[in-house]
Amino acid sequence: MADRRLREAARHAVRRLHGERAYDAAIGAARALRERRRDRAWVAVLDDLLTSGVTTTGAGRFADPDPASTPIVMCLWNRPERVEHILGMLAGLDPAHPVRLLLWNNHAPDAAFYAETARRWAEGRGALTSVDLVQSPRNIGGLARFVAARLLRNGGYRGPFVMLDDDQDVEASFIGDLLRDWTPRSIVAWWGFSLHGSYWRRAEITPGTEPDHAGTGGTMADIDLVADDRFFARLPSRFAFLEDQWMTFFAKANGWRVVKGDTRIVLVLEEKNQYHGLRPLKDVFYAWQQSPAGARALRGGTRRPRWDAGRLRGPVSRGAAPPHPPTAR
Repeated sequence: MADRRLREAARHAVRRLHGERAYDAAIGAARALRERRRDRAWVAVLDDLLTSGVTTTGAGRFADPDPASTPIVMCLWNRPERVEHILGMLAGLDPAHPVRLLLWNNHAPDAAFYAETARRWAEGRGALTSVDLVQSPRNIGGLARFVAARLLRNGGYRGPFVMLDDDQDVEASFIGDLLRDWTPRSIVAWWGFSLHGSYWRRAEITPGTEPDHAGTGGTMADIDLVADDRFFARLPSRFAFLEDQWMTFFAKANGWRVVKGDTRIVLVLEEKNQYHGLRPLKDVFYAWQQSPAGARALRGGTRRPRWDAGRLRGPVSRGAAPPHPPTAR
């Protein structure tokens, strides 16, 4: 309250002196500086992960550059009661399209529970060939899917990877459904809409058509999407947890094919979705993408060779490299 009164007093004084334009410019410059500092701090977090890599527990096979099974990444936050059901569901997928799973836990209080679950399911069952777990050193939200994909790509894997949310129930044909539409340099998303001037003014579209927005849950993407260092370096920190909007924006800006997939998914426990707290920011991000600032964000190139060093390291992973110490920035 005292700070607010001080700001109001300063504003009145500036008006009396007819210096409001200069005052506004100074305030704007200070805010921009704070934003740049936050952006650098956020990129530093990603830099540590992409340079040093992470260690998995469980089977340790997710990092193998093996095209015989499709890698699935699932982030965990606040639905531990769902994990056993999901593992059984993945085990029951069509065995013609086996999968290997990486669980990325962003919620430290559930670490022991997930560690025990990953241990019991490490060798997989049915179509689920293996389970690995990353206990994230901090909550990086859904962007963890793409960090895991980059580390997987660093280990030699090429091809499609799948992102699944822990509030989604899929059918046995899930992987085959997405593969029917997948091509290199493409994103096949179950959650896709056309947008009409706002993130919240949206309409359903039919499978096989191009959405203006594609969600990350229930989505298959070419792993080469994360080979471009700008994917991690250019995402503003204030939008860091809106990775679905960033994925769509980034892919379309770079000429990728984005298509709505034809598969059936049922959403459960939506009331526990982390995105509810981000709702007001979604339209802000949408407007930013349409603005000159959005266009400038992807201008030019960014290359950080040290981000090729990070690996997913597991106890028996054939594709993993030894740990890499952090590189000085």
